Amino acid sequence: MIFRYLFFAKFGSLLLLLTTLVACGEADRELRFFQPAYSDVDESALQNVFEKRSHILISDAPEAVGMSSLAALVAGVADLAVVENITPFTSGIRAVLPVYRSVLHVLVRESFDPVNPAKLLQGATINIVGNSVAVNRVVSIVTKRQGLKPDDYTIINQGSSVPADIILYFGPINPVNTNWYVPGYHLVSLDDPQNPQRELYGDRLAYIDPRLQSIVIPALTYDIPGNEKPLLSVASDTLLVTRKDLPLSLIYALTQTLIEQKSRFVAIAPHLFSGITESFDPLDLSFPLHRGARRYLHRDEPGVLERYAESINLLVYMLFLVLSAVVAFMRWRLHRKKNRIDQFYVKALALEERADGENTRQILEELHELEQEAFRWLIAEKLAANESFRIFTDLLQRIRADLHTRDSN
Repeated sequence: MIFRYLFFAKFGSLLLLLTTLVACGEADRELRFFQPAYSDVDESALQNVFEKRSHILISDAPEAVGMSSLAALVAGVADLAVVENITPFTSGIRAVLPVYRSVLHVLVRESFDPVNPAKLLQGATINIVGNSVAVNRVVSIVTKRQGLKPDDYTIINQGSSVPADIILYFGPINPVNTNWYVPGYHLVSLDDPQNPQRELYGDRLAYIDPRLQSIVIPALTYDIPGNEKPLLSVASDTLLVTRKDLPLSLIYALTQTLIEQKSRFVAIAPHLFSGITESFDPLDLSFPLHRGARRYLHRDEPGVLERYAESINLLVYMLFLVLSAVVAFMRWRLHRKKNRIDQFYVKALALEERADGENTRQILEELHELEQEAFRWLIAEKLAANESFRIFTDLLQRIRADLHTRDSN
Protein backbone atom coordinates (compact mmCIF):
# COMPACT_ATOMS: atom_id res chain seq x y z
CA MET A 1 0.00 0.00 0.00
CA ILE A 2 2.84 2.41 0.91
CA PHE A 3 4.62 1.76 -2.41
CA ARG A 4 1.38 2.50 -4.24
CA TYR A 5 1.14 5.86 -2.46
CA LEU A 6 4.78 6.63 -3.31
CA PHE A 7 4.16 5.87 -6.98
CA PHE A 8 1.09 8.08 -7.20
CA ALA A 9 2.84 10.90 -5.29
CA LYS A 10 5.73 10.95 -7.81
CA PHE A 11 3.41 10.52 -10.76
CA GLY A 12 1.17 13.33 -9.49
CA SER A 13 4.10 15.74 -9.16
CA LEU A 14 5.35 14.88 -12.65
CA LEU A 15 1.87 15.27 -14.12
CA LEU A 16 1.48 18.67 -12.45
CA LEU A 17 4.80 19.86 -13.87
CA LEU A 18 4.01 18.59 -17.36
CA THR A 19 0.59 20.21 -17.25
CA THR A 20 2.14 23.52 -16.24
CA LEU A 21 4.70 23.31 -19.04
CA VAL A 22 2.08 22.56 -21.66
CA ALA A 23 -0.13 25.37 -20.42
CA CYS A 24 2.71 27.86 -20.80
CA GLY A 25 2.16 29.73 -24.07
CA GLU A 26 4.80 30.85 -26.54
CA ALA A 27 4.66 34.42 -25.22
CA ASP A 28 5.35 33.11 -21.72
CA ARG A 29 8.59 31.48 -22.91
CA GLU A 30 10.38 34.77 -23.56
CA LEU A 31 12.88 36.14 -21.05
CA ARG A 32 14.31 39.64 -21.37
CA PHE A 33 17.95 39.56 -20.31
CA PHE A 34 19.75 42.62 -18.92
CA GLN A 35 23.25 42.26 -20.38
CA PRO A 36 26.17 42.80 -17.97
CA ALA A 37 28.69 45.50 -18.77
CA TYR A 38 31.45 44.61 -21.23
CA SER A 39 29.72 41.38 -22.21
CA ASP A 40 31.01 39.81 -25.42
CA VAL A 41 28.66 36.83 -25.57
CA ASP A 42 27.58 35.60 -28.99
CA GLU A 43 23.88 36.28 -28.50
CA SER A 44 22.77 34.28 -31.55
CA ALA A 45 24.69 31.19 -30.39
CA LEU A 46 23.31 31.59 -26.89
CA GLN A 47 19.78 31.95 -28.19
CA ASN A 48 20.25 28.93 -30.44
CA VAL A 49 21.08 26.68 -27.46
CA PHE A 50 18.07 27.87 -25.47
CA GLU A 51 15.64 27.55 -28.37
CA LYS A 52 16.76 24.05 -29.30
CA ARG A 53 17.03 22.67 -25.77
CA SER A 54 14.19 24.38 -23.93
CA HIS A 55 12.26 26.54 -26.44
CA ILE A 56 13.01 29.55 -24.25
CA LEU A 57 13.43 32.84 -26.11
CA ILE A 58 16.17 35.06 -24.70
CA SER A 59 15.85 38.67 -25.81
CA ASP A 60 17.37 42.02 -24.88
CA ALA A 61 15.77 44.45 -22.45
CA PRO A 62 15.90 47.75 -24.39
CA GLU A 63 13.72 49.58 -21.88
CA ALA A 64 16.32 48.90 -19.18
CA VAL A 65 19.04 51.03 -20.81
CA GLY A 66 20.53 53.39 -18.24
CA MET A 67 19.10 51.47 -15.29
CA SER A 68 20.86 49.19 -12.84
CA SER A 69 20.18 45.48 -13.16
CA LEU A 70 18.13 45.34 -9.96
CA ALA A 71 16.17 48.48 -10.86
CA ALA A 72 15.33 46.95 -14.25
CA LEU A 73 14.04 43.77 -12.60
CA VAL A 74 12.02 45.63 -9.98
CA ALA A 75 10.52 47.89 -12.65
CA GLY A 76 9.52 44.83 -14.68
CA VAL A 77 11.42 45.87 -17.82
CA ALA A 78 13.81 42.91 -17.50
CA ASP A 79 13.33 39.28 -16.46
CA LEU A 80 16.93 38.16 -15.99
CA ALA A 81 20.08 39.92 -14.83
CA VAL A 82 23.39 39.19 -13.16
CA VAL A 83 24.24 40.79 -9.83
CA GLU A 84 27.05 40.40 -7.35
CA ASN A 85 26.30 38.10 -4.44
CA ILE A 86 27.24 40.90 -2.08
CA THR A 87 24.23 42.90 -3.31
CA PRO A 88 21.76 43.54 -0.45
CA PHE A 89 18.48 41.63 -0.52
CA THR A 90 15.77 43.29 -2.59
CA SER A 91 12.12 42.32 -2.23
CA GLY A 92 10.65 40.48 -5.21
CA ILE A 93 14.05 39.30 -6.53
CA ARG A 94 15.02 35.63 -6.54
CA ALA A 95 18.26 33.80 -7.40
CA VAL A 96 18.52 31.18 -10.11
CA LEU A 97 22.17 30.05 -9.99
CA PRO A 98 25.67 31.35 -9.32
CA VAL A 99 27.11 31.71 -12.82
CA TYR A 100 30.67 33.03 -12.47
CA ARG A 101 33.11 34.70 -10.11
CA SER A 102 33.80 38.39 -10.52
CA VAL A 103 37.24 39.77 -9.64
CA LEU A 104 38.34 43.28 -8.77
CA HIS A 105 40.69 44.78 -11.40
CA VAL A 106 42.55 47.85 -10.12
CA LEU A 107 43.87 50.23 -12.79
CA VAL A 108 46.05 53.20 -11.80
CA ARG A 109 46.89 56.10 -14.13
CA GLU A 110 50.55 56.11 -15.15
CA SER A 111 50.96 59.78 -14.23
CA PHE A 112 49.10 59.48 -10.93
CA ASP A 113 51.07 60.94 -8.04
CA PRO A 114 49.31 59.98 -4.80
CA VAL A 115 49.06 62.60 -2.06
CA ASN A 116 49.93 59.93 0.50
CA PRO A 117 51.50 56.68 -0.82
CA ALA A 118 50.43 54.96 2.40
CA LYS A 119 46.83 55.98 1.67
CA LEU A 120 46.45 55.52 -2.08
CA LEU A 121 42.81 56.66 -2.17
CA GLN A 122 43.41 59.94 -0.35
CA GLY A 123 42.84 62.82 -2.74
CA ALA A 124 42.25 60.39 -5.62
CA THR A 125 39.55 60.53 -8.26
CA ILE A 126 38.00 57.07 -8.51
CA ASN A 127 35.86 55.61 -11.28
CA ILE A 128 33.86 52.60 -10.04
CA VAL A 129 32.79 50.96 -13.30
CA GLY A 130 29.09 50.20 -13.32
CA ASN A 131 28.80 51.46 -9.73
CA SER A 132 29.59 47.92 -8.60
CA VAL A 133 28.19 47.03 -5.17
CA ALA A 134 31.19 44.82 -4.41
CA VAL A 135 33.68 47.55 -5.33
CA ASN A 136 31.81 50.08 -3.22
CA ARG A 137 31.98 47.62 -0.33
CA VAL A 138 35.76 47.18 -0.76
CA VAL A 139 36.26 50.94 -0.98
CA SER A 140 34.20 51.35 2.19
CA ILE A 141 36.35 48.80 4.04
CA VAL A 142 39.64 50.32 2.83
CA THR A 143 38.76 53.96 3.52
CA LYS A 144 37.44 53.07 6.96
CA ARG A 145 40.69 51.27 7.81
CA GLN A 146 42.71 54.24 6.50
CA GLY A 147 40.63 56.73 8.45
CA LEU A 148 39.44 58.51 5.31
CA LYS A 149 36.18 60.41 5.07
CA PRO A 150 33.99 60.69 1.92
CA ASP A 151 35.39 64.20 1.35
CA ASP A 152 38.94 62.80 1.19
CA TYR A 153 38.38 61.21 -2.24
CA THR A 154 36.12 61.69 -5.25
CA ILE A 155 33.87 59.10 -6.94
CA ILE A 156 33.07 59.87 -10.59
CA ASN A 157 30.98 58.06 -13.18
CA GLN A 158 32.24 56.65 -16.44
CA GLY A 159 31.04 59.56 -18.54
CA SER A 160 32.81 62.19 -16.47
CA SER A 161 35.12 64.62 -18.27
CA VAL A 162 37.53 64.50 -15.34
CA PRO A 163 40.13 61.74 -15.83
CA ALA A 164 40.15 59.14 -13.11
CA ASP A 165 43.27 58.45 -11.10
CA ILE A 166 42.05 54.97 -10.28
CA ILE A 167 39.64 52.75 -12.24
CA LEU A 168 38.02 49.87 -10.37
CA TYR A 169 36.43 47.23 -12.58
CA PHE A 170 34.64 44.19 -11.12
CA GLY A 171 34.06 41.37 -13.58
CA PRO A 172 35.12 37.88 -14.66
CA ILE A 173 38.72 37.11 -15.54
CA ASN A 174 38.53 37.15 -19.32
CA PRO A 175 41.79 37.78 -21.21
CA VAL A 176 39.88 37.82 -24.52
CA ASN A 177 37.70 40.77 -23.59
CA THR A 178 39.50 43.78 -22.09
CA ASN A 179 37.11 46.48 -23.21
CA TRP A 180 37.22 47.88 -19.68
CA TYR A 181 40.93 48.69 -20.02
CA VAL A 182 41.94 52.29 -20.73
CA PRO A 183 45.36 53.03 -22.28
CA GLY A 184 47.66 54.96 -20.02
CA TYR A 185 46.78 52.87 -16.98
CA HIS A 186 48.40 49.79 -15.44
CA LEU A 187 47.11 47.01 -13.21
CA VAL A 188 48.25 46.98 -9.59
CA SER A 189 48.18 44.30 -6.92
CA LEU A 190 46.54 44.84 -3.56
CA ASP A 191 49.63 43.39 -1.85
CA ASP A 192 51.94 46.01 -3.35
CA PRO A 193 54.88 46.49 -0.95
CA GLN A 194 54.01 50.20 -0.72
CA ASN A 195 50.53 49.32 0.57
CA PRO A 196 50.69 49.17 4.38
CA GLN A 197 47.37 47.31 4.46
CA ARG A 198 48.34 44.63 1.96
CA GLU A 199 47.78 41.84 4.51
CA LEU A 200 44.16 42.93 4.81
CA TYR A 201 43.39 41.54 1.35
CA GLY A 202 44.49 38.04 2.20
CA ASP A 203 42.36 35.70 4.29
CA ARG A 204 41.49 38.50 6.71
CA LEU A 205 39.10 40.12 4.24
CA ALA A 206 36.70 37.15 4.45
CA TYR A 207 36.37 37.75 8.19
CA ILE A 208 35.23 41.31 7.54
CA ASP A 209 32.75 40.25 4.84
CA PRO A 210 32.40 36.49 4.13
CA ARG A 211 31.01 37.24 0.67
CA LEU A 212 34.41 38.60 -0.40
CA GLN A 213 37.34 36.23 -0.92
CA SER A 214 40.95 36.88 -1.80
CA ILE A 215 42.09 35.68 -5.22
CA VAL A 216 45.25 35.89 -7.32
CA ILE A 217 45.19 36.84 -10.99
CA PRO A 218 48.07 34.77 -12.40
CA ALA A 219 50.95 36.56 -14.08
CA LEU A 220 50.55 37.24 -17.83
CA THR A 221 46.83 36.52 -17.73
CA TYR A 222 46.25 39.87 -19.40
CA ASP A 223 48.38 41.59 -21.98
CA ILE A 224 48.12 44.73 -19.88
CA PRO A 225 50.92 46.61 -18.09
CA GLY A 226 51.26 45.50 -14.49
CA ASN A 227 50.25 41.88 -15.03
CA GLU A 228 53.84 40.77 -15.62
CA LYS A 229 53.55 39.45 -12.07
CA PRO A 230 50.70 37.86 -10.07
CA LEU A 231 48.10 40.31 -8.80
CA LEU A 232 46.37 39.85 -5.45
CA SER A 233 42.74 40.92 -5.59
CA VAL A 234 39.30 40.17 -4.18
CA ALA A 235 36.43 38.24 -5.72
CA SER A 236 32.77 37.51 -5.17
CA ASP A 237 30.24 35.20 -6.80
CA THR A 238 27.96 36.65 -9.45
CA LEU A 239 24.36 35.43 -9.48
CA LEU A 240 21.80 35.05 -12.22
CA VAL A 241 18.66 36.54 -10.72
CA THR A 242 15.06 36.89 -11.80
CA ARG A 243 11.74 38.17 -10.56
CA LYS A 244 9.77 36.23 -7.98
CA ASP A 245 6.56 36.39 -10.05
CA LEU A 246 7.92 34.54 -13.10
CA PRO A 247 6.31 31.10 -13.65
CA LEU A 248 7.81 28.13 -11.84
CA SER A 249 7.84 26.06 -15.04
CA LEU A 250 9.76 28.73 -16.98
CA ILE A 251 12.55 29.10 -14.40
CA TYR A 252 12.63 25.33 -13.97
CA ALA A 253 13.29 24.95 -17.71
CA LEU A 254 15.87 27.76 -17.61
CA THR A 255 17.77 26.16 -14.71
CA GLN A 256 17.60 22.73 -16.33
CA THR A 257 18.99 24.07 -19.62
CA LEU A 258 21.83 26.00 -17.97
CA ILE A 259 23.00 22.98 -15.97
CA GLU A 260 22.40 20.18 -18.45
CA GLN A 261 23.77 22.16 -21.42
CA LYS A 262 26.66 23.75 -19.52
CA SER A 263 29.27 22.39 -21.93
CA ARG A 264 27.53 24.16 -24.84
CA PHE A 265 27.39 27.45 -22.94
CA VAL A 266 31.02 27.16 -21.84
CA ALA A 267 32.00 26.74 -25.49
CA ILE A 268 30.26 30.05 -26.22
CA ALA A 269 31.56 32.04 -23.23
CA PRO A 270 33.75 30.09 -20.77
CA HIS A 271 34.35 33.11 -18.53
CA LEU A 272 30.59 33.50 -17.94
CA PHE A 273 29.34 29.93 -17.70
CA SER A 274 32.22 27.84 -16.33
CA GLY A 275 31.11 28.65 -12.77
CA ILE A 276 27.65 27.11 -13.19
CA THR A 277 27.18 24.24 -10.74
CA GLU A 278 24.55 22.47 -8.69
CA SER A 279 26.96 22.17 -5.76
CA PHE A 280 26.37 25.38 -3.86
CA ASP A 281 24.74 26.29 -0.59
CA PRO A 282 21.58 28.38 -1.15
CA LEU A 283 22.08 29.85 2.33
CA ASP A 284 25.23 31.59 1.06
CA LEU A 285 23.24 33.57 -1.52
CA SER A 286 21.99 37.12 -0.94
CA PHE A 287 18.64 36.19 -2.49
CA PRO A 288 16.36 33.19 -1.91
CA LEU A 289 16.16 30.67 -4.74
CA HIS A 290 13.28 31.00 -7.17
CA ARG A 291 10.75 28.18 -6.72
CA GLY A 292 11.48 26.89 -10.22
CA ALA A 293 15.23 26.71 -9.58
CA ARG A 294 14.67 25.04 -6.21
CA ARG A 295 12.30 22.52 -7.79
CA TYR A 296 14.94 21.52 -10.35
CA LEU A 297 17.85 21.40 -7.89
CA HIS A 298 15.81 19.17 -5.56
CA ARG A 299 14.39 17.02 -8.35
CA ASP A 300 16.21 13.85 -7.22
CA GLU A 301 15.45 14.27 -3.55
CA PRO A 302 12.82 11.90 -2.13
CA GLY A 303 9.32 13.22 -1.68
CA VAL A 304 7.59 13.51 1.68
CA LEU A 305 6.22 9.97 1.51
CA GLU A 306 9.58 8.58 0.44
CA ARG A 307 11.50 10.43 3.14
CA TYR A 308 9.19 9.14 5.84
CA ALA A 309 8.42 5.74 4.32
CA GLU A 310 10.04 3.83 7.19
CA SER A 311 8.25 5.94 9.77
CA ILE A 312 4.97 5.48 7.92
CA ASN A 313 5.55 1.71 7.77
CA LEU A 314 6.21 1.70 11.50
CA LEU A 315 3.07 3.74 12.17
CA VAL A 316 0.99 1.42 10.00
CA TYR A 317 2.45 -1.59 11.82
CA MET A 318 1.74 0.00 15.21
CA LEU A 319 -1.78 0.87 14.08
CA PHE A 320 -2.29 -2.73 12.99
CA LEU A 321 -1.12 -3.92 16.41
CA VAL A 322 -3.45 -1.49 18.17
CA LEU A 323 -6.40 -2.53 16.01
CA SER A 324 -5.59 -6.20 16.62
CA ALA A 325 -5.44 -5.54 20.35
CA VAL A 326 -8.78 -3.69 20.23
CA VAL A 327 -10.42 -6.51 18.27
CA ALA A 328 -9.02 -9.09 20.70
CA PHE A 329 -10.26 -7.06 23.65
CA MET A 330 -13.73 -6.73 22.13
CA ARG A 331 -13.87 -10.47 21.50
CA TRP A 332 -12.77 -11.11 25.09
CA ARG A 333 -15.49 -8.81 26.41
CA LEU A 334 -18.14 -10.49 24.24
CA HIS A 335 -16.96 -13.92 25.38
CA ARG A 336 -17.05 -12.80 28.98
CA LYS A 337 -20.60 -11.48 28.57
CA LYS A 338 -21.53 -14.76 26.87
CA ASN A 339 -20.24 -16.69 29.89
CA ARG A 340 -22.31 -14.46 32.17
CA ILE A 341 -25.55 -15.00 30.26
CA ASP A 342 -24.86 -18.75 30.34
CA GLN A 343 -24.99 -18.52 34.13
CA PHE A 344 -28.50 -17.07 33.87
CA TYR A 345 -29.50 -19.94 31.56
CA VAL A 346 -28.31 -22.43 34.19
CA LYS A 347 -30.18 -20.66 37.01
CA ALA A 348 -33.41 -20.46 34.97
CA LEU A 349 -33.26 -24.16 34.04
CA ALA A 350 -32.51 -25.05 37.67
CA LEU A 351 -35.62 -23.16 38.79
CA GLU A 352 -37.66 -25.03 36.17
CA GLU A 353 -36.43 -28.38 37.50
CA ARG A 354 -37.38 -27.41 41.06
CA ALA A 355 -41.01 -26.78 40.09
CA ASP A 356 -43.32 -29.54 41.46
CA GLY A 357 -46.72 -27.85 41.18
CA GLU A 358 -46.85 -26.81 44.79
CA ASN A 359 -44.11 -24.12 44.80
CA THR A 360 -45.22 -22.34 41.61
CA ARG A 361 -45.58 -18.94 43.28
CA GLN A 362 -42.12 -19.14 44.83
CA ILE A 363 -40.55 -20.21 41.53
CA LEU A 364 -42.28 -17.35 39.70
CA GLU A 365 -40.93 -14.87 42.25
CA GLU A 366 -37.41 -16.23 41.87
CA LEU A 367 -37.74 -16.07 38.07
CA HIS A 368 -38.79 -12.43 38.40
CA GLU A 369 -35.79 -11.67 40.62
CA LEU A 370 -33.53 -13.49 38.15
CA GLU A 371 -34.98 -11.42 35.31
CA GLN A 372 -34.50 -8.18 37.28
CA GLU A 373 -30.90 -9.12 38.03
CA ALA A 374 -30.27 -9.82 34.34
CA PHE A 375 -31.67 -6.40 33.35
CA ARG A 376 -29.52 -4.67 35.99
CA TRP A 377 -26.47 -6.39 34.52
CA LEU A 378 -27.63 -5.35 31.05
CA ILE A 379 -27.90 -1.72 32.15
CA ALA A 380 -24.43 -1.94 33.75
CA GLU A 381 -23.17 -3.35 30.41
CA LYS A 382 -22.12 -6.59 32.04
CA LEU A 383 -24.40 -8.32 29.55
CA ALA A 384 -24.90 -7.60 25.87
CA ALA A 385 -28.35 -6.92 24.42
CA ASN A 386 -27.84 -9.48 21.69
CA GLU A 387 -29.40 -12.72 20.49
CA SER A 388 -28.23 -14.58 23.63
CA PHE A 389 -30.11 -12.15 25.90
CA ARG A 390 -33.24 -12.46 23.75
CA ILE A 391 -33.03 -16.25 24.06
CA PHE A 392 -32.76 -15.83 27.83
CA THR A 393 -35.95 -13.69 27.97
CA ASP A 394 -37.72 -16.24 25.73
CA LEU A 395 -36.62 -19.00 28.11
CA LEU A 396 -38.12 -17.11 31.05
CA GLN A 397 -41.38 -16.66 29.15
CA ARG A 398 -41.54 -20.36 28.32
CA ILE A 399 -40.85 -21.41 31.94
CA ARG A 400 -43.54 -19.00 33.21
CA ALA A 401 -46.01 -20.34 30.67
CA ASP A 402 -45.26 -23.95 31.72
CA LEU A 403 -45.66 -23.07 35.37
CA HIS A 404 -49.01 -21.40 34.76
CA THR A 405 -50.17 -24.41 32.71
CA ARG A 406 -49.22 -26.83 35.50
CA ASP A 407 -50.87 -24.63 38.10
CA SER A 408 -54.16 -24.51 36.13
CA ASN A 409 -54.20 -28.27 35.77
